[in-house]
Amino acid sequence: MKQTTQIKLTPKETEILTLLYRLRFLNRLQIQTMLDHKHHSRIIEWLNNLSENKYIAKFYDKSFTTDPAIYCLDKQGRKYLKSKKEIKLEPLSRVWREAKYSDQFRKHCLFLADIYFSLTAFAKKAGLTLHFYTKTDLYGMEHLIEPKPDAYFALKGKGTKRYFLDVFDDIAPLALRKRVKQYLEYYNSDEWQDHTDKPFPEIILICPNNRLKNHLYYFIQSKISDDSEPFFYLTTREAIVTKGLNRDTLEKVKIKE
Repeated sequence: MKQTTQIKLTPKETEILTLLYRLRFLNRLQIQTMLDHKHHSRIIEWLNNLSENKYIAKFYDKSFTTDPAIYCLDKQGRKYLKSKKEIKLEPLSRVWREAKYSDQFRKHCLFLADIYFSLTAFAKKAGLTLHFYTKTDLYGMEHLIEPKPDAYFALKGKGTKRYFLDVFDDIAPLALRKRVKQYLEYYNSDEWQDHTDKPFPEIILICPNNRLKNHLYYFIQSKISDDSEPFFYLTTREAIVTKGLNRDTLEKVKIKE
């Protein structure tokens, strides 16, 4: 069996490892966008070096030649990141299982990365500053809802708007309703309000289709009665893919009159 050893990494290769630590799975195009690098050949060189030395694992279906390869952390990447003081050690334990996750989970992570790009573009156009925290970034933070959201982000301009974000794969309506109940219980517990000086974040829920979005809309509407309760916004995966995450693709759940 070929033995792998630690090699000297470039700053960009280290940045790739950090991105995969935070976002779990990314494809080559997403990595290139996040690195803000123009030269495709250099990205390939870095990814191949990391892959060949077991810092990252590569997933590539040769039957779909137009789809870019997908990457996640591998054993040597875990070992390397353990020495970085800014890295939380607990999430690194999942690296041993990373390659065994389903294709659906990989797509879930890729979709979250695309949401990040959409928010980045929106913030730039609106003259806002985006602060985006993945589930990994939130690991170990106290007084947050459990399970933690897929992301927590803030858009800062003259004021600051904060949001919890959850993306639902194709799941049963019961699971959607359960998540809404968790948010309402969390809000009513005053956990956020008692331990921060910030307004309670608004909640964005991304549904797999319009049927489940409509189902969730009426369920939430039946559970809220006034403006003192948290604000929910709904959208679908298709809307995000075609138009991005912005004001036009979000529908606020209105209080039933």
